[in-house]
Amino acid sequence: MNVKVDKIFSEMILKKLNSGEIGVSNFEFIKYFPCDGHENIFDISDKISKFKFNKGLVEDNLKKYFHDFSKFLNSEEGDYYIFSSCDLENLGLILFPYLSFGILNGGSATSYFDLAKNKKFNEDLYMLYESKILEFKEKFGEFPKGITPAYINKDGSFGFSFLALKIRHLLMVAKRYESCYGKRIKPSIFQMTSCKTDEFISKFLDDLFVDDLIKSVNFCNLKKDDIFTAVQPLVYCYEKLNSSNYQYFTFNDNKNNNSILALPAGHGQNFKILKDIYLQLYESGKRFIYIGNVDNMGFTINFKALAVMALTNCSSGFEFSFKNKTDFKGGVLAVNGENRLTCVDIGGGISSEVIQEFENKGNRLLFNCATGLFNLEYLIKNIDEIIEKMPIRIIEQDKEFGKYISVEQITWEVLKLMKNPLILTVDRSKRFRPAKLFIDMLLNSNYLEDRYVYSKKRVNNFDATKDLDCSFSDLLSKDYGLLRGCYRWTF
Repeated sequence: MNVKVDKIFSEMILKKLNSGEIGVSNFEFIKYFPCDGHENIFDISDKISKFKFNKGLVEDNLKKYFHDFSKFLNSEEGDYYIFSSCDLENLGLILFPYLSFGILNGGSATSYFDLAKNKKFNEDLYMLYESKILEFKEKFGEFPKGITPAYINKDGSFGFSFLALKIRHLLMVAKRYESCYGKRIKPSIFQMTSCKTDEFISKFLDDLFVDDLIKSVNFCNLKKDDIFTAVQPLVYCYEKLNSSNYQYFTFNDNKNNNSILALPAGHGQNFKILKDIYLQLYESGKRFIYIGNVDNMGFTINFKALAVMALTNCSSGFEFSFKNKTDFKGGVLAVNGENRLTCVDIGGGISSEVIQEFENKGNRLLFNCATGLFNLEYLIKNIDEIIEKMPIRIIEQDKEFGKYISVEQITWEVLKLMKNPLILTVDRSKRFRPAKLFIDMLLNSNYLEDRYVYSKKRVNNFDATKDLDCSFSDLLSKDYGLLRGCYRWTF
């Protein structure tokens, strides 16, 4: 494994720790939590059928992409053009050539298969699924999460991987675009891997394009070399010597040598690691980029979101939905002391006690769905400032080989650095289906569906569980083009 450590960044963090500039639990001041009344919140969920946009804004922005945009302007009310949900879907599809789809692919499956974490999540579920967890851990435990199965079939067999399904989805969109508009194009794809995942993923992609799952929809002859890749280096970890002094954390490795522990520092580093790719994409004619985690099955192209971004020319769009009681980790929408929208990470950017107290009063929070859509022109003009100002989180860890401090930059905290960001409220069951733990994947898969008594503990009620099951099946069939058999999904 070719391990590269960003020693300059590591040294900068050490200096900031020792100067007191950064530290554990550096929570920012939050004024309030907006829900649905904020001017930047725009509902694009399925319950909304009609959308209004200022005429001047629409005309100024659509002419950037079309010589004749009058065909999109079918209805108006006063100073506004009216678009139906279907209108936005169609506009989003025709904008597909301007989009590049980015997969954050740096995560290993360490926490995913962590037996203690899965058991802590729900002991009843763990006991029910223990044999499957152990089976998968033995077979896939050393692999990046993106190339492990995204679901499990009813007969217990392995499903297709997260990464393979993402690429299949994009190829299906390319075919749909060709069918509608008569032009064959390759989907534009980029990814950020890490030193720990890159070799595995590279080998996986060598084999993927001869697999029938991809060959059956690869009419545009997409190849591995068409996918832009940048590799995230590692960052040293630290240990606290006293109240104001830190040093690099060392441990005994497998060869009984004293080594400095180094880990990836979060997907928020993508703006730094992928900077050259973003510039290259813009020069090639791309005007929007999507980024999201490989393990979120709901991360597909949202054509309505793409259309809204083009119509408004906003800097960025971030998908949110209402928070559930079971969302213990992740980001929530807030307004900070500078009156800027921000996404604060529960535990890292804001204490879980503050969140719980707010919810106990009957208030609702908007929860981040881990999907970002960026205006590429805005991004590249401001990328150096974004890289410089991206928040740095210091996280205390307690593992088998000792207590240490790791560094993380969280992707969605970029929200507070963006000018006039859109908060796109979406249908959670369709857009946010992550698998942070192996049990999440099993529940998404509706494996052992006759044992609903256990599944209910995750989502609070039986009907919600059934809705999640139906939406996951819809994702597999509609977004990923799979066919549901009696015991397994095929294509």
